[in-house]
Amino acid sequence: MSGPQTFHQKVTIPLVVILATVGGLFLVGTQLMDLNSTPVAEEPVAEVSVSAAPINPVPAPSTDASVDPNLDVNGRLPVIVLNGTDIAGLAKSMSDDLHDADWVVEATGNWEGQPVLETTIFYPADGLSSAEELATQTGGTLVEATPDMSQTALTLVIIQ
Repeated sequence: MSGPQTFHQKVTIPLVVILATVGGLFLVGTQLMDLNSTPVAEEPVAEVSVSAAPINPVPAPSTDASVDPNLDVNGRLPVIVLNGTDIAGLAKSMSDDLHDADWVVEATGNWEGQPVLETTIFYPADGLSSAEELATQTGGTLVEATPDMSQTALTLVIIQ
């Protein structure tokens, strides 16, 4: 039985195996690439109705010159919170408290000006009402901001 192989054993059987493998791969490839021309039933498309008026309309920009674009939704100026002590994290802690009370905190950092003896709120000329509201929450003393300080936000220097 281990004699010389015939042409059929050497060529024909391996050729049939190769052709069957290539044919099988071709069929699988056409199915994967969807080259088969058999139509597939389409899924129904859901229709969505769109109303003419949006549910949450965005207000149009105001042309009223009396509206200050620096005010938050509560009508208050944002706050810059600065640590006026050597206690690490004091400004961050106060910033978190103010954020929880719906204040917009513009920035935090360390006070680099002249030392202050008590918590102080520096406010721009048009920010007195916001400064007074902040003072009720922080106990700060009100001081009008100098020209080199922010004129669009309150500056809160924390001492305690």
